[in-house]
Amino acid sequence: MGIKVQPVATLPAIPQQPTAAEKSAPVVKPGHRLVPALIGTRKSSHVAWIEDPIWCTDDHMDAPTMFEDILHTSKSEDVGISSFLKRDGSLLMYAMLQADPEASDPRLRRAHIGIESGDVPDYHTPEMARGFARDLRAFAERVEALAAAADAHNAAMGGAV
Repeated sequence: MGIKVQPVATLPAIPQQPTAAEKSAPVVKPGHRLVPALIGTRKSSHVAWIEDPIWCTDDHMDAPTMFEDILHTSKSEDVGISSFLKRDGSLLMYAMLQADPEASDPRLRRAHIGIESGDVPDYHTPEMARGFARDLRAFAERVEALAAAADAHNAAMGGAV
């Protein structure tokens, strides 16, 4: 009596295994791509592939980062404001798209707009950012009206400085 050998693939207790082709391509969410990230500390780190929003411009290989500290940030949109007394554009305001996937505040996990004009950014939902933009356009119109009033005053005064 010989022992009957059954091929491993037909044993009922072993589930069907994916082929190499099925395992090689991870599924990435729409609007994302896989990028390498340096995970860990300066003393001990490794490269892992992470999902990165297509708008993120951060180089996640630039410096080791703990996985929970990875932040996604877009290119900064900024404006420098100069005056005739301060020509260096020292008043700076900038805005960027951000997402912090591991934040304790769920609002920071979602894509949001960080707007900064001082030391700490203010965070806005997309709807809040649209309202902020409307307020800025209205402010710009009022500044234009002030400039027109200044022109009228200067013209009445003979333009002398």
